[in-house]
Amino acid sequence: MDFIELAVRAGIEKDKAVYVYRRLNGGYYMKIYYSKSPILYNLMNWPNLYLRRKFYPKLAEPGYREAVQLLIGLDVISIIGMSSMILNRPLPLELTRGDIEEAFSAIKDDAMENSIYPFPEEGEVKITQDFFPFITDLVRKRKEDDSKNIVEVLNDIAYESEALEEVRRKYPWAKTVNREDSLKALGLAGKLEEFLKAEESRLVILMGQRNLHIDRLLVEKGISGTVKLLGHLEELDPDFVESVEKVKKMVLEVSNYV
Repeated sequence: MDFIELAVRAGIEKDKAVYVYRRLNGGYYMKIYYSKSPILYNLMNWPNLYLRRKFYPKLAEPGYREAVQLLIGLDVISIIGMSSMILNRPLPLELTRGDIEEAFSAIKDDAMENSIYPFPEEGEVKITQDFFPFITDLVRKRKEDDSKNIVEVLNDIAYESEALEEVRRKYPWAKTVNREDSLKALGLAGKLEEFLKAEESRLVILMGQRNLHIDRLLVEKGISGTVKLLGHLEELDPDFVESVEKVKKMVLEVSNYV
């Protein structure tokens, strides 16, 4: 099942569901589902994906408004539901409602700041068994993502980093660097510290996924609370912070080109 089918089952016209889906870029569920590792890194800009002020008046119209409500509800329930299933805990409904409310509050604030009216507002989204396949799909994607070789993932992150792009512009030899040699290239160019600083939040998510710390945060703090905490490493559990430091040391070891 996809969002369009879910919307039609909920009584929303297909053309309106398609319009909303396209204007909101498929929502966070789709961003996560088709993301590169670590897939939950997409949550770090929550809820900015919904702030599409150019389309607010249209998205506030009947039918479109309900589709927006359904898409945001699906995002929140599938993400927190994923963590609940992974941890074998019940879905914390109050937290999901809080995140949905915060997403619409962000839309309202953005619309008011830019003098736009009308804009889509929160409504009641009925949670049915049709949401379950989306949760299980994210659980499956998480398991696939977390089973990837961590050194390969780190090299992938390095390969697409701004730090390596700078190295490519500066050194002719770096233009032909392969993915598997990306960290070594950064080490050779003396760009490792810059890389680690710029990509710290990505490394935090990488380790948070693998030791399930991010899942515990999601079921206890919700998406909004988790994102706020992940931006302040010093406020996180010391054992988790230590795991992030260990992966940084791994980067230094892998990048040793001698």
